[in-house]
Amino acid sequence: MDELSPIDDILGVLKHRKRIDLAKLLRGAVYSLNISNTYGSRAYSQCTTVEIYSSLEKQELLEALSPEDKRIIVKAFHVPYPVKDNSIEITGIDFFVNPNAPLPTSNRPAAKIDTIDFEYIREQIAKCDEKNNTGDYDGAITSARTLVESICKYILDEEDLAYKQNDDLPELYKKVSKILSMIPSIYEEKPFKEVLSGCFSIINGVASIRNLLGDAHGKSRKVKYKISERHSVLTVTVAKAFSDYLYLTYIEKRKAT
Repeated sequence: MDELSPIDDILGVLKHRKRIDLAKLLRGAVYSLNISNTYGSRAYSQCTTVEIYSSLEKQELLEALSPEDKRIIVKAFHVPYPVKDNSIEITGIDFFVNPNAPLPTSNRPAAKIDTIDFEYIREQIAKCDEKNNTGDYDGAITSARTLVESICKYILDEEDLAYKQNDDLPELYKKVSKILSMIPSIYEEKPFKEVLSGCFSIINGVASIRNLLGDAHGKSRKVKYKISERHSVLTVTVAKAFSDYLYLTYIEKRKAT
């Protein structure tokens, strides 16, 4: 495999051409150029195939693109690599799994989150576990809250929906719950209302316990309570499971549209 390059410039071209859906699909991918010995349509131009490497999940979606969508991606590459004499001429595109991308695994409680092409979220999962293992329960609570906040922002970013960087966790979740149809009031069945109301309770609980006991704020001498391991493990476990649930719900919604 030749040296891989980031695909950021191509994403900008696709967004400019109103193909945000393709830009989202290619986000996090890298590419290389496979230059052949065959001449193209210009004088001594060389026919070249773009090889795009992405996560397994996205590679399968890219392979399923229509010929027209693939042609649009090729045309986007013509912006940084214009067709001209004595140069490469991009004429095709192939999709491969990035060997450096994490593969889905079944032996982790929040396995599906590992497929997200957002390294920061994976870092938060590792931080939660590491801090609990080292007895930093205040820090684990803070990382748990950051994890849920990050998955909410990930979904909003994927949908290109605006939010303020200083929006608190409950505010972010309100916006996400609309996207995922998780607002209790839209359901008539009592069990659904109760479950979805419980989701709001989880969000408020994670945000509140982080504000009260996490390490993101200074402590008052009037507050005597110190977070214990059992409370930290519970908060982290709930945050990881709920983040996984939000991501799975979002993926199911995206596949259905």
